[in-house]
Amino acid sequence: RRSRSRDRRRSKSRDRRRSRSPRKSKSRSPAPRKEKKKSNWDKPPDPVTSAGEPINNNPQLTYKARRIFVGNLPPDPPVTDIVLRDFFDNAMRQAGLCTGAGCCVSDVWISSEKNFAFVEVRTVQEANNAMTLDGIQLYGTAIRISRPHDYVPPSDIMPHPNQLPGGTATVPGAPPIPVVGAPIIPGAIIPGLPLGLAPGIPGAPGMLPAPAPPVNLATLMALTKKSRRIHVGNLQVGVGITPATLKQFICQLMHQLHLVVKPGDPVVDTFVSSDGKFGFVEFRTITEANNALNLSGADLLGRPIRVGRPADYITPTPEMIMQCEGTGILGTPGDLGVLYNIPGVAPVQSGPDMAMATRVVVLNNMLSEAELNSAEECAEIIEDTMSKCAEDFGPVVAMVIARPGRESTPDYALGKVFVEFEQIEDAKKAALGLHHVKFDDRLVETGFQDEAIMELLKGIYIEQQKNPPC
Repeated sequence: RRSRSRDRRRSKSRDRRRSRSPRKSKSRSPAPRKEKKKSNWDKPPDPVTSAGEPINNNPQLTYKARRIFVGNLPPDPPVTDIVLRDFFDNAMRQAGLCTGAGCCVSDVWISSEKNFAFVEVRTVQEANNAMTLDGIQLYGTAIRISRPHDYVPPSDIMPHPNQLPGGTATVPGAPPIPVVGAPIIPGAIIPGLPLGLAPGIPGAPGMLPAPAPPVNLATLMALTKKSRRIHVGNLQVGVGITPATLKQFICQLMHQLHLVVKPGDPVVDTFVSSDGKFGFVEFRTITEANNALNLSGADLLGRPIRVGRPADYITPTPEMIMQCEGTGILGTPGDLGVLYNIPGVAPVQSGPDMAMATRVVVLNNMLSEAELNSAEECAEIIEDTMSKCAEDFGPVVAMVIARPGRESTPDYALGKVFVEFEQIEDAKKAALGLHHVKFDDRLVETGFQDEAIMELLKGIYIEQQKNPPC
């Protein structure tokens, strides 16, 4: 009996195993597989836009032609970059000014005072079209939309819509664009824009005045001096702190903490009171003066300094900002000479150094802390990124995400993503093609890594090598 019962049990277990096998084989078939997660990579700009302007596969060539100055932002409620992005995109879309599907805004930068911003759109044509929105109302305030002073029109693109004959500019797939002297698009609704007013006409009823004429640099430096100074208090008395000593200390600390926005000394002048208890520091840019407020509490000769605004500090006005655009005094992204991310971020190159090219591309600023700490998220990102790189650039050998928690991981590699290609030419294409492309709303910076380091990382993160080469 025992043997028969054992036989029955074995028979049943074999039946169960056999009955499971078809289901298992079905699970491998394409039908029940879960839908592939949508890629977090933004689609890079096409080599030629719908308006016909070539960008040579490098949006940096048209960066200054795609930026828009947005001034006179309402103080209450404060405008955030997300609010401005959505507002601008909706206004462009409702007015029929977009050249394609999807959000037309690539990036938004808002000043620390929240009274002006720079908006980067995806195409030169859309930047041209956006000029017609000047005077549109946001939270009941007519905002100013214009070219930055450092605007550089590419030589091989269409002229500004206002320069085209016939009253309208043609954008493939979009309705005609209103220009000076032409009626507003029938049925186009721009939120808050008073009916009957043609947008973009300086001096028209309800519009802001035309930009002021250029002013020479020395005059602008004098005009902005009170916006570029900080007060430094709680200085140690009797230890020989001079203006030169204070300048050297501030300059060195600003560079160490990556609070500068371009090469060279950020300080143009210093003053120390006769009793040695406080001083004033004047910076070359408004942004660096704002960044310097982070120095409060730094130790100078055994005493923590106090950094703040002087009593006579003047908040930059929209008119002042308009006059200073492109002169290097603002220190904002895209301003004259500005090379670095700000504030508190190490300097970055304007693009990957092709002289240092290897088969391994490193992607910086791609992942959040939460993503790095999630093995599941990292696995999905590896699959997504390997697929994108293989489709867009060429065969991929391996990919590593340097996650925290491994003692043997070099500190400089932590948080970065490494992609190894079969061919160095494909790696070069990827480094250029992914530089300043957004991944989940983060701007990715690219570079190259030594191939020996990649071999080391593959050994440390061996569990990430499950994905076959693409």
